[in-house]
Amino acid sequence: MTINPGFTLCFLLHDDQVLMLHRNFPPNQGLWNGVGGHIEPGETPRKAVIREVKEETGYEIDAPQFEGLLTWDGFEIPPGGIAIFTAQVSHPNFITNHEGVLAWKPKDWACSAPEVVDNIHVFLPKILAGEHPQHFHFSYEAGVRIKDVISEIPKDFDMEKIFEPDDNLQEEKRGDFILSFDKERLQLDVIEDFLSKQSYWAERRPLEKIIRSVQNAVCLGIYHLGKQVAFARLVTDQATFAWLADVFVHQDFRGQGLGKWLVEAACKFSDQHGINDMLLATRDAQQLYQRYGGFSPIEDPAKWMRRMKADQ
Repeated sequence: MTINPGFTLCFLLHDDQVLMLHRNFPPNQGLWNGVGGHIEPGETPRKAVIREVKEETGYEIDAPQFEGLLTWDGFEIPPGGIAIFTAQVSHPNFITNHEGVLAWKPKDWACSAPEVVDNIHVFLPKILAGEHPQHFHFSYEAGVRIKDVISEIPKDFDMEKIFEPDDNLQEEKRGDFILSFDKERLQLDVIEDFLSKQSYWAERRPLEKIIRSVQNAVCLGIYHLGKQVAFARLVTDQATFAWLADVFVHQDFRGQGLGKWLVEAACKFSDQHGINDMLLATRDAQQLYQRYGGFSPIEDPAKWMRRMKADQ
């Protein structure tokens, strides 16, 4: 079994405490977890965790300790792999971040509290006890962890292997920008701020509705040095029809071709899936969609009907 982890998870240690993050967004929203995130294309897990820790906490670590691998199936996000690390820090002063609330917690609390992601109760006590790195696999059903399997790290696992994302993630890098279809990258605070506070079509749309709209659509994000700066989603059966919606580019990054990139990527996805009918509605961006997506006005709008209800 070859494991090519796409994420890192790090537990920073100071005295008898561990730094925990209370997550604002899915997955594991509302629970405490370690810090970490995506391994970018071209990074090793070790290089990625050093970057993520600095971005999320301000700490500069140079010798993170590899502690194991975490994999899963049946969870709210597709199966994947996480490289787990620990690192000692010399002081308790961190910076805040948009991912959630950081706080130092007693080690015993992190290993047992119900407010913590429950699989941490399985592997963190072993890590803190100094056991050798192991492979922790968790199976879920209907949101409940139903099976734990602990085994040796696969012999073919290479900590120094450079991460190469699955082709199905459809990621593309242009300079300091990355376009990705991976929902794990989405920053819901950025999406909510634009849609509910800045857009004319989704004004005051509640966060709960935004989360459901993301969960049930194909989503595209563009990121600049780890920060989300653009978004779009396709409401689609991935066979016959797609509706392109909620397209936006942050005002500080407009004029750099990101809107064009989103439209071209969405249309490429549609074409790859053999979708013949793709629709959208826009008040003022007709030229963008005509030029870069091949969209045109509906020839016979009288054939179309709409059922519209006020927000409930």
